[in-house]
Amino acid sequence: MQTAGGSYQWLKENICKLETKIAKEVDIDPYKILDLKVNSSSPGSNNLLFLPYLMGERSPHWNPKARGAFIGLTITHKREDIIRSVLEGVAFNLKIILDILKRQVPLGHEMRVIGGLARSLTFCQILSDVYNKKISRPHLVEEATSLGAAITGGVAVGVFKNLGVAKELVKLKVTNEPRPECREKYDNLYRVFKKAYSALSPIYEELADIR
Repeated sequence: MQTAGGSYQWLKENICKLETKIAKEVDIDPYKILDLKVNSSSPGSNNLLFLPYLMGERSPHWNPKARGAFIGLTITHKREDIIRSVLEGVAFNLKIILDILKRQVPLGHEMRVIGGLARSLTFCQILSDVYNKKISRPHLVEEATSLGAAITGGVAVGVFKNLGVAKELVKLKVTNEPRPECREKYDNLYRVFKKAYSALSPIYEELADIR
């Protein structure tokens, strides 16, 4: 998808400027403050949905005209709900991709995640709940791609015997288990999330035509 971590970054830079300012003053990662805010909201963000199509989309929908949206916003929603809904929207969109993949190849009950968003234990828990799968992350989340390239190159030039060395070099750091009490809530919201894209597709077209 186009904007997974990008959606969280957009949120930080445009809606959560206060949290970013505080983080700078106390010299901590602003995303740690956002994660704390997320945990102050309940799973499902009080029925607030976020469509993470901030740069169009390529997967699971090939649509450069798709746009982001908050759906279900009411006067009772709090800042924490908005922040959490962004992570849940990313997870829902990734689940659509996962469901397509499952129709092509068998998948186990455990998945491993890498990348910037994987630094967030809160997001990993949301992903575990939405996927209903165990989510594990290695000790190197942002450097995992580079490490994989280094291992492959090492095998090619004879530094390593085979790719099996990856098992020795890559250590799992944290594992999140799906919480049964979240299953029904997320399944229902996921169903609505998929409908929301289809319902808004004509609107995306009309917006793109306005000059």
